[in-house]
Amino acid sequence: MSQSASSASPDIQLTPVQKFCAEVSYAADNFWWHIDALMEVTDTSIPEVEKLDSYNETSSALKNAMSSLSEGSVKKIGKAFEEYDSLSKEKSEDGPHFMQIMWNEIKGEPWGPAFMTHLHEALQRPPRLPIFLQSTMVSLVSNFEVLFSSLVADYYEITPQALEAASRDKGKEFSLRELKEMDTLSDAIDIAIGRRVDELMFGSFTDWKKFFSGKMNLDFEDYAIDWDSLQEIFQRRHVIVHNGGRVSLRYLRNVAPQYAVDVKEGDLLGIDQEYVEQAANELLAFGFLLSMAMGIKLAKEEVGHFNHRLHTFTYRNLVRKRYRVVEKCANFGEKIAVDMDDDLTYRVNRWIARKGLGDETVDSEIRDWDTNALNSRYRLAKYCLLGQEVEAMGMLESLYASGDLGFEDIIEWPLLQPLRGTPAYTALTRRMEVPEGWHLSEEIFYENPKTGTLHLQKCPMVGNDFKRKTIDQIDQESASLCKRCNPLAG
Repeated sequence: MSQSASSASPDIQLTPVQKFCAEVSYAADNFWWHIDALMEVTDTSIPEVEKLDSYNETSSALKNAMSSLSEGSVKKIGKAFEEYDSLSKEKSEDGPHFMQIMWNEIKGEPWGPAFMTHLHEALQRPPRLPIFLQSTMVSLVSNFEVLFSSLVADYYEITPQALEAASRDKGKEFSLRELKEMDTLSDAIDIAIGRRVDELMFGSFTDWKKFFSGKMNLDFEDYAIDWDSLQEIFQRRHVIVHNGGRVSLRYLRNVAPQYAVDVKEGDLLGIDQEYVEQAANELLAFGFLLSMAMGIKLAKEEVGHFNHRLHTFTYRNLVRKRYRVVEKCANFGEKIAVDMDDDLTYRVNRWIARKGLGDETVDSEIRDWDTNALNSRYRLAKYCLLGQEVEAMGMLESLYASGDLGFEDIIEWPLLQPLRGTPAYTALTRRMEVPEGWHLSEEIFYENPKTGTLHLQKCPMVGNDFKRKTIDQIDQESASLCKRCNPLAG
């Protein structure tokens, strides 16, 4: 369920707190977009990688070896595959093996020896899918590390007293030669922050946990979907990078008992697509919530800004059916809600997620929810969640007619999924028209009503009250542009 939030901070002459909010939001969003992109690439690539692992005519390795052969030669190779498939179905253990069958078919051809060499090399290569999935795992954790280093740097920038305390602990911060090479005090601060970040990044996940707990009283466990699973992900990344994916004593010592019970030192830890998707969800929720918690902790007066970011994140993941992420975010959101709309929006999204996860106990909670005095959107939510299609469609028609729900809400809102495909919903969508500007979606900007500055939608400075502008509605030569997102670049 989408939700309106307070306006964002001004985009010019930022105060240190406003700059901090923008930096944390940008780091969190960047992390989110990178994880999204990585998982999209993974989902698209896996079928192609699986083809590389298949020993038949569709394998790209065999296609390369066959690319210069005539049609008749290719048919000879195909005949060998057919013979092997036939023997495999008969489960004959006494017949010739695949390579012998192939050689018998092509040994009289001038290209036969070279083809056998290529084929042998192709069959000897390790399976590609495990390698690809291991690389994806490393990339997922690496993206979190980039986010984490940004958050640590943001912490020291907003709390300079912490940097001064760390400098006293270290003794001499800079050599005389280093001081001579610095132009300004700002250079010295940047170098000092960079050193603190580097020192912490060389530490363990436990060290990172201690840093956030000791410096900000933020407990990592509060932001994980499953704390044991999250710790195992970091340990598995370590054995992939440093131990070829094989179980180490460090792994056995640092994971929860359920992950160590069936493995021993030296065993290869298998990774499949389900594990990678689960790891992506764990990291995505943990990284984003940790960012929001840090932002709220160090900029309490800007809680509305981070609430707005969290609502956007939760809704977009609801659209993608990442129900475990949504449930965790909604649980966290209910704890920081600043008003009733906040609380109700998180509650509805949590219910949608629980239903998506197959939780049958949620219906009793929804039935007990009194919506009589609430906005019509919440009554619509209750009807949809309980599967009351007639009542839901009546409310939907009314909200669309009044303008309280628009085109995008109706075609995208996950809450309305039970209605899609019904005759009444189809009749409604046939009457709807695509809003002006959708054909220019890549050229849509958002204007700050206070300053007139233009932003891209993904810019962390965009607030709910910003005005939507198409490119033909602005004067590109005189427009005030956000320096952060540079909307007219390129």
